[in-house]
Amino acid sequence: MHKKMKIKITFKPKESKPIDLQCEIAKTLGQKTRGLMNRESLPEDQGMFFPFMVSWIRLFWMKNVKIPLDIIFINRQKRIIAIYEAPVEKGFFLRNYWSKGFCKYVVECNMGFCKKHNISKGTIIEIKKEN
Repeated sequence: MHKKMKIKITFKPKESKPIDLQCEIAKTLGQKTRGLMNRESLPEDQGMFFPFMVSWIRLFWMKNVKIPLDIIFINRQKRIIAIYEAPVEKGFFLRNYWSKGFCKYVVECNMGFCKKHNISKGTIIEIKKEN
């Protein structure tokens, strides 16, 4: 079993102090496909970070996700380009959440995190690897 890699994302909203989020990294295609599927809970200060090799239009959904999430799309300049509040969904037809522009990174965290910390479209992030 390999050790899960972690990364610290610091959000720097204009109207508030910076806030950190400890994130598990979804590096492989399998990890990106699974994301937070079937997890029962997520600590308040944690999330999942999805880095991509190239900037492109990204599409996420909530298949088998049991936790309501904020889905945050970030461009290569490390600026947030879209944020969605994604409730838990049941059924066959799931809502699609898309980046609305070229996206290099996606962060998923507990729904309400962005509102609570005044994080909005245009907010800059900083990415720091951890051991």
